[in-house]
Amino acid sequence: MIFSRKTDYGLRALMYLADRRARGPVTLNEIAEKLMIPKAFLSKILQQLAKKGVVRSLKGPSGGFVLAADPAELTMQEILVEIDGPTRVFECFATEADCTYSEDCMIRDVFSEVEQKIGEVLAQYTLADFQKHREKTPESAAPAKP
Repeated sequence: MIFSRKTDYGLRALMYLADRRARGPVTLNEIAEKLMIPKAFLSKILQQLAKKGVVRSLKGPSGGFVLAADPAELTMQEILVEIDGPTRVFECFATEADCTYSEDCMIRDVFSEVEQKIGEVLAQYTLADFQKHREKTPESAAPAKP
């Protein structure tokens, strides 16, 4: 299973906002430049997260984006679902109607359990946990130079 680029960018942007939470709103331009994320794509991701209530978008000359919740309350599972929807090992697991073999599927039970376990692990970690880990290894906080 591979998480999307959208998820990668969204998580990195949320980490950046969490790190600068006390400072107030952070502009789209700043986030895009510092994290080397295409501005138009980042804008769509942050707008989506604003609609879901994960971030707030503040207008005006001192506007920008801020986290809408305490990083300790945002689990990785919640964030990933808000960005990309439920974690699926196979597309056909989304609904039984999507699977031709749903009644006689030989792998559905096992991989449904895999999806459940992935969700349980992701639900154990919050955005604050990622911040704590980065504080221990600050060199990993900066994106790699091209």
